[in-house]
Amino acid sequence: MRLHFAIDFDGTIALEDTTDMLLDRRAEPAWLDVEKEWLAGRIGSRECLAQQAALIRATPEELEFALADVAIDPDFTRFVSAAGRIGATMQIVSDGFDRCLEPVLERAGIELPVTSNRLRPAGGNRWAAEFPAYASDCKATSGVCKCRAARTERMLVLIGDGRSDFCLASRADVVLAKGKLAAHCAENDYPYTPINSFADVLDWMQPFLAEQTIRTFPRP
Repeated sequence: MRLHFAIDFDGTIALEDTTDMLLDRRAEPAWLDVEKEWLAGRIGSRECLAQQAALIRATPEELEFALADVAIDPDFTRFVSAAGRIGATMQIVSDGFDRCLEPVLERAGIELPVTSNRLRPAGGNRWAAEFPAYASDCKATSGVCKCRAARTERMLVLIGDGRSDFCLASRADVVLAKGKLAAHCAENDYPYTPINSFADVLDWMQPFLAEQTIRTFPRP
């Protein structure tokens, strides 16, 4: 069975939300007021991110330094290796920003296709958000339409933890969920497997890994 993993970044691969980390360290305090509007449901994710990006004050070097201590799940690199061994394809689909996640992946030596929002310089130490993967008909009102980004002919496995994964969770063949995504699946009777980390994802993959071992080293 051919698998395709669609993997969230913030709170799933990265142990913390890198966008929130960046805003907390390099944005004007008004970003918190925007966050409250989003949490209350008065604005969508895309509008929230656009307003918050405009409040960031940092040079490119300061921006990268603000996220220099981001840690990733200690078993993520093992997962990538294991998924490769069984012939699975993988992509990272994030409603965060490229300049938040790409340096983290680079430091970890991870090279995977990434779909995310973008932060572009807007003059001086200011920044603006761009949403190349936005879809006007996306029910999630996210900057990235994960349902469109993760289209595949393979068996789709979603690994995620938050609101930006809600819509895709209703369409994925398999959902490996933690945090708010797990609660959302439970509340809406979506089939899902609860996880706490990529160690649990590796446990879920054991039948596929065992099958690959039998194919590679057939019994005499």
